[in-house]
Amino acid sequence: MSSPPPAPDIPPIKEYKSAQYEFTDEQNKQISALADAMRVTAGLMQLLGLAFVVFFALSLIQAIQANAGYGPPIGLGAAALLCLCIGFWTGSAVTSFRKIVETKNEDIWHLMNALSSLHNMYALLRTIILGSLVLAVVGLALVLGAFLFKGG
Repeated sequence: MSSPPPAPDIPPIKEYKSAQYEFTDEQNKQISALADAMRVTAGLMQLLGLAFVVFFALSLIQAIQANAGYGPPIGLGAAALLCLCIGFWTGSAVTSFRKIVETKNEDIWHLMNALSSLHNMYALLRTIILGSLVLAVVGLALVLGAFLFKGG
């Protein structure tokens, strides 16, 4: 049995093309190299964060046993949280950058997801840096105040 020939009045089906921008092969290679470098960095930050979690737990146990010295566990906990946040947000951006290379007709959507992850990470870093600068100014004022009042 052979199938009937197509009707002459039906136009051929056109290939579907998205109206979205599609990166070229050269651009995809560059994005892929960026994603590879970011993947390594994200993994290392996550490992560093896990190491800080272990150090946090050990120093917290020591501080509880000594019933004093809670400063180091707080610092190690903050470092763990920072490293893990940066690691996971970078990993999220990597996933979106990788999808730009691997998928078709969704490049801009994946690019915007990657940029959103990077924006969140840099907003956190900005907040931490500003908070650190405020604490440094307060600490400097306290040290200068103690120095001036002790000397006078």
